[in-house]
Amino acid sequence: MTETKSRNYDVLPILAACLLIILQRVLLSAVEIPQYATNPGRFYIYSFMKVIAGAGLNLIPLYMGYHYQKIYRKNVFSYLSRFFLLYLFIGLCSNVFFYIRSSALNLHDYWLGFFPISQNYFIYAVSCVLLFCSTPWLVKWLEQVSPKLLKNLFFALTLLFVIFPTLFSKDLWGFQEGQNIIWIFYLFFLGYIIKQFNWINKLKFSFLHLAFSVVILGGLILLMTQISLIVRGDASTANRFSVPYSLFSMYYTLSLFIFLQWLSQKMALRVKGPILSTSLITTIVLAYWPLISYRVTTYEKKSFPTSGKAWLLNIFEFVGIYILAAILFTLVCLLLQKTWPFKKINNYLAFNSLSELSQKLRAVKEWLYKKRAIFYVGIFFYFFTFIQIFLLEKKEGWKQTIQVALKVFTQRQSILVLTTFIIMAFFLLLLLLTNRFWYVFSITLVIDLLLTVSSVLKVTLREEPVFPSDLKMLNSISELLAMVSPILIVAGIIIVIFLTISSIIIQRKLQHRYALKFNWKKRVVGILTLLVLLSGVFFINHKNSPSYLLFNLFRVNKTFFNQGDAVRENGPIIQFLNNIDIEIMPEPEGYSKEKIEEIMKKYDEEAENINKTRHDWLNNQTLILNLSESFSDPSRLPNVTVSGNPIPEISQIKKDTTSGLMLSSGYGGGTANIEWQGLTGLDISSLSPTLVTPYTQLVDSQQISPNITNLFDEKIAIHPFTASLYKRKEVFEKFGFEQFYYVDSPDKLTYTDKIARNRYISDESAYKETLKALQSNTETTQFIQLSTMQNHMPYGDFYDQNDFSFEGTAVIDSKKHELVTFMQGLNYTDKAVKEFIEELDKIQKPITFVFYGDHLPPLYSGNDMKKYGLEHHETDYFIYSNAYSREQMQKLNKKVVSPNNFSALAFEQANIKVTPFYALLTQVANDLPAATIDPVSSVSNRYNGKQIFVTDKNKMISENELTKAQKEILADYNYIQYDLTAGEQYSAKWAEQKIES
Repeated sequence: MTETKSRNYDVLPILAACLLIILQRVLLSAVEIPQYATNPGRFYIYSFMKVIAGAGLNLIPLYMGYHYQKIYRKNVFSYLSRFFLLYLFIGLCSNVFFYIRSSALNLHDYWLGFFPISQNYFIYAVSCVLLFCSTPWLVKWLEQVSPKLLKNLFFALTLLFVIFPTLFSKDLWGFQEGQNIIWIFYLFFLGYIIKQFNWINKLKFSFLHLAFSVVILGGLILLMTQISLIVRGDASTANRFSVPYSLFSMYYTLSLFIFLQWLSQKMALRVKGPILSTSLITTIVLAYWPLISYRVTTYEKKSFPTSGKAWLLNIFEFVGIYILAAILFTLVCLLLQKTWPFKKINNYLAFNSLSELSQKLRAVKEWLYKKRAIFYVGIFFYFFTFIQIFLLEKKEGWKQTIQVALKVFTQRQSILVLTTFIIMAFFLLLLLLTNRFWYVFSITLVIDLLLTVSSVLKVTLREEPVFPSDLKMLNSISELLAMVSPILIVAGIIIVIFLTISSIIIQRKLQHRYALKFNWKKRVVGILTLLVLLSGVFFINHKNSPSYLLFNLFRVNKTFFNQGDAVRENGPIIQFLNNIDIEIMPEPEGYSKEKIEEIMKKYDEEAENINKTRHDWLNNQTLILNLSESFSDPSRLPNVTVSGNPIPEISQIKKDTTSGLMLSSGYGGGTANIEWQGLTGLDISSLSPTLVTPYTQLVDSQQISPNITNLFDEKIAIHPFTASLYKRKEVFEKFGFEQFYYVDSPDKLTYTDKIARNRYISDESAYKETLKALQSNTETTQFIQLSTMQNHMPYGDFYDQNDFSFEGTAVIDSKKHELVTFMQGLNYTDKAVKEFIEELDKIQKPITFVFYGDHLPPLYSGNDMKKYGLEHHETDYFIYSNAYSREQMQKLNKKVVSPNNFSALAFEQANIKVTPFYALLTQVANDLPAATIDPVSSVSNRYNGKQIFVTDKNKMISENELTKAQKEILADYNYIQYDLTAGEQYSAKWAEQKIES
């Protein structure tokens, strides 16, 4: 069998190309690049391996040119569909792998995956495919050229593409490290020349040429490094001749190819074409698909070991992993090509000529034309969705109106597309059920219109979207309509009447044109499929459910704390769906009225036992819960060394009173979740993962919301900031606060001073506001919820003087000034707290002051959150008793607490009596380790992770590691929490009762 007729291909050049491509990818992405200044030996080894690996990309077009006779006689177009399907399969599998590793999906990745040529993406692979398709025409032209002209063309192109760039040390033609399409076509031509002039047999001692070329490359790296050091003082130009298109690299590439080709022919090492093409596709996708290279660099990069041996082993280990992945994917893809689904899809997509491709495109066009009515509906609702989001955005003047329109089109495409898909799924379901096109269109439009109008009105009035729970208000439709402008009501009635009449007329006249032509089997399958797809709305917030992944893929904003901003970003439909899947808390086994009554009785007795040694409440007993925004000691963070102590006063207070660390469920955010736990005594880590923000997702649904204000006569909230976030106004009203002081509130803030250029009201002003409230009532019991906002992000150039500095890798360069600003703010807080406590000691009534930070600022991105998750979710707290109450107080030894422990600990330090509910909370605080959300799984603050416990020795443990007695207390607590939040509220009145005089 002659070579030209053989169906097998020489394998060694391609095998070497695959190995070198993998080595190059590992060197570029998977290990840190050594610098000459820090490690010259490693720098030389890396540079040498990189230039050796650089020939891998050159070998493939050389091979194609050399074996042109086997390619140009093939029908190259017939292979494209198979190549594309294999590429998609490998890419999608890789994306699934990296999603598991990083929990991140990106719609843009999929667009570029399906259409890599659309944005000059995946340049090398696209260029090789274009070369493959062009081979028949290219070879046909080359065969018409005389040998003499071929030689002249070869010398001319080599002079331009190799000699000149080498002489001038510039990428003159934009070859992009050998991935440019012009360079790839040149290499094909070079392979063609090697074949035409029989260089394989004419070149003697090919192995010696290869060895000599390798020595030259190594010597050049050594020589150019020294020259670079002399001329520039660094090694920046050490690799100037190591690029794939330099004369020396080309000598090595040609020597390598000729030797491997000669050896492969001599040893008859050949494989079938499908094996060769599948191996190439697999290797190139795994090594050069930009999504994979980015993910490898971001999530899989090896550390930089001190040992050179360990460094080399890291490289070889990663090369081995890559090779195993390539082999595995190759075997799977070879088997996949033999399966019935692959063959069917391939046959559907395949074409043998451009005319056949044109026919297939015409068939698609005809199909689209037949279904044009449905596509027109999709286009209509796409633009209708645009109008929805546009109307929700705030606009002032025509310039901003244009900016908002452009913003929606350019930044919300994924939301527009996803919303259109959802609407169309609903539309098609109704159409399959009724086969009445215009009735279904009108119904869908009316529903969408109602949601649009109600959302715009509600966002305007209350800065929140329409919630699924709002549907309950339809029972009071007359009251709702009374709140709406009569003009809107009349306009709505006219629109509904118009759509009803027009749809009836059109449907009757054009029934046959728009009726579905499906048989009953297809309709049933379609209905069932759409029902399954739409049922995903009930699992949107279940982590890793298909609908959860889909919403992540389309970049849906899952932040629940600011529903107003979220609906502007997501649109009313998606935000409505976002709020459907809210499971409050899993029901404990055996939950019943009898079980709750049994627990209540148990803690009635426990309260009696506790109160035997506690004092009665005084008539003016006072408690202050002070949430200090982002307060945390930066010196406790790993990889941060602070110069000086920005909080010396609070550090001393912590030594003198009950104090320690508080476990925060958030990092950089989640303030209201901490606040909710402090006020209610309930634990967010016991709630369902789908309930992210209790203020906005839970409190509305509770008939009764027991909280610490129930124990006091006067209840005041001070929040020196806006109250629009987290629905605080509505929540605090439901919690029973009588006065709520915030910016622009009816209860005016008296003190609103700020420090220098800080945009937030100072902590000093907040404490003055609190002192005013304390001094206004010395007769009755008083509770104050205080949130101080001075240290809220962002941290700009606020202060005229910054007295503290730091060192360490925990803070990246762009955040370093922010941490300096933050520490200065802490120092101002420290001074304000000292002054506030001095004033508390002057007040003649018993005051217990609980101070705590809600979460850390988002400044420590240089640290590994998985390694230091706990440290990034711990803030500082202390409980202080003023001078008036100090005689009866008792200092507690509680090193690690949760926010839900504060009320019980405050009452214990004040040594005052508790109700049965707070007797339960006292046992939880004293006998259970502090509970929180797993700090690794909750970094994003977007869902609740699994519950973990932290001991006073700051060790994380699971529920299984609790003692039997601790598990019993936890079970009692979970029963009561479930009953209050998601159950029948048998214990609500019991939890609300006050201290008996």
